[in-house]
Amino acid sequence: MKSILLKSPEYYFIILAILAGYSPPFYINPIFIGIVGILVLQIFFKNRISGLTFGIIFFLINLYFLGAVISEFSEFNEFNSKAKQLIFVGSGIWTLNLFFVLIMIYKYLNGSSKRNLELKTE
Repeated sequence: MKSILLKSPEYYFIILAILAGYSPPFYINPIFIGIVGILVLQIFFKNRISGLTFGIIFFLINLYFLGAVISEFSEFNEFNSKAKQLIFVGSGIWTLNLFFVLIMIYKYLNGSSKRNLELKTE
């Protein structure tokens, strides 16, 4: 289970990038194609520094997303069904993104310390 959980952040962010870059009919933004390509390379090469960099960048984007959700929520005059939908769906997406970002950061921090210990013992 831990192995599947540690492999999942990159795949989650690939799916997220494809969904964010897709616009009907059959067009995907080239910037998001580049992001998907970089994430695929990260899966193959497992570079610790780029993994931590991606994790931190996705964390900062996630904080920006939370600010946007709170800003939109503050524009509602009353707590109606639209405001409820915005805050619950937005906070759910934010929590899921934060979960995968933390797994990604943990994965590359933990993996780097294991490699350093193996190098020191040799």
